[in-house]
Amino acid sequence: MNLSDQAYLPPRGVIEPDLEKLDAIEGRPTRSRNYRRVSWNARLRALFNSTRYIGPRPTYRGSLLAMLHYTPLNILLLFIPVSWALHFTHQSPTLIFIFSCLGIIPLAALLGLGTEQVALKTNQSVGGLLNATLGNLIEMIISGIALKQCELEVVQSTLLGGLLSNLLLILGCAFVVGGFRFHQQQFQPMVAQLNSSLLIVSVISLTIPAAFHQYLEGRLPPGKELDIFLELSRVSAVILILLYIAYLFFQFYSHQHLFLDTLQEDSTRTHSSRSASIRRHSTPTLPVPNSNLAPLDILSNAPSFSSSEASSPEAAKLNIPSALTLLVVVTILAYVTAEYLVDSLEGLVEAHPSISKEWITLIIIPIISNAAEHTTAVIVASKGKFDLAMSVAVGSCIQISLFVIPTLVLVAWGMNRSLTLLFDPLETVVLFLAVLLVKFSVEDGKSHWMSGLVLIGVYILIAIAFWHFPSDTVRMIGGQVIQCFK
Repeated sequence: MNLSDQAYLPPRGVIEPDLEKLDAIEGRPTRSRNYRRVSWNARLRALFNSTRYIGPRPTYRGSLLAMLHYTPLNILLLFIPVSWALHFTHQSPTLIFIFSCLGIIPLAALLGLGTEQVALKTNQSVGGLLNATLGNLIEMIISGIALKQCELEVVQSTLLGGLLSNLLLILGCAFVVGGFRFHQQQFQPMVAQLNSSLLIVSVISLTIPAAFHQYLEGRLPPGKELDIFLELSRVSAVILILLYIAYLFFQFYSHQHLFLDTLQEDSTRTHSSRSASIRRHSTPTLPVPNSNLAPLDILSNAPSFSSSEASSPEAAKLNIPSALTLLVVVTILAYVTAEYLVDSLEGLVEAHPSISKEWITLIIIPIISNAAEHTTAVIVASKGKFDLAMSVAVGSCIQISLFVIPTLVLVAWGMNRSLTLLFDPLETVVLFLAVLLVKFSVEDGKSHWMSGLVLIGVYILIAIAFWHFPSDTVRMIGGQVIQCFK
């Protein structure tokens, strides 16, 4: 946009449909198309303009030192080459699994660091989407490998375990850690209600096949029920993906104003019941065109900050090139390490028959693969960024349920794999109850540490229950085991 575009902005009080009539009366070129272009460009720029003053960016040397000294867990990075060496020398699968898990933990912490630093440059919605995508990458890798090896149960339990981990453990820890500093945690209630509705949609997409299975079982000829579930799952997958695309359009364009960043001040640690005061930025996410403003004011995208915000900026640890490089390197290392972890899973179960394979794939692997979201959500919650924490935890669940699972169903279709949305009935019931609990916890836009403790307690109950899940359980449709050929 240049200075000549100032002439194409509408006068105050004039809406876009009246621009062509106004231009025709005053003998000027029509401006509606150019105004739409300016408005679209302003919306795109608003996605990558922070509403917080973050101070000067560090140098490359300072960024490298910040990575090295970010967390004491960095010492666990030494286990990554150890796990690789154990894999290539065909050592004990148990050792490979343990060292791979230990190596992924610091990678997840560094992944959270890089995402948080990129989020400082953008608004919290973009930062949350970026972290959810990168955090789900390991789960997608694990599910893809399991799908290639015809381990359909591992695919389903890993993805559903990721949903439970994000909804209960990660969100619960964020509320608990935030409760140490803030008496009450607040976030956008309308966004929380929308997220709850989308989660309910995802549960419905899994409940309908389970209900059909109970109704059709024994009423159809052998082999006919599977065809019905495959058709139902593939059509449902397309609908869910379209809903996710519409959700992204809603979040980043049509209703972007709902996703404003919320800052929360420290609560005074007294015995009074007064909640922490909430400050919302006076600068809207999208600039409103105004013909009475000077051209430089319109062209400027820098947000206006209050004196208190400017006096205490949020210090940036990494510059943008260093943060992006860190994300790429950590993702590559996590990919290779996760692949070796999956390869050792079968040998681990054979060496320890008392450990349930369902428990490992539903509890252990999702905790490891979601460590990035766990780290980021807890860190940002401790800083009062509960909108970002919600976007990381709940947004990751929405991405898994509305995009990752449906995409894998379609990919399995192309690979001639019979992957359906018919999950284990116990897993489906547990997910429904978890979504219901989270909906009651966040729909009013307020939370506290006790809500987080409840979520964590329910997750522990689920983990204890699935510890006794039999490992030799196979899922059958129409009285027959689902055939999958490598």
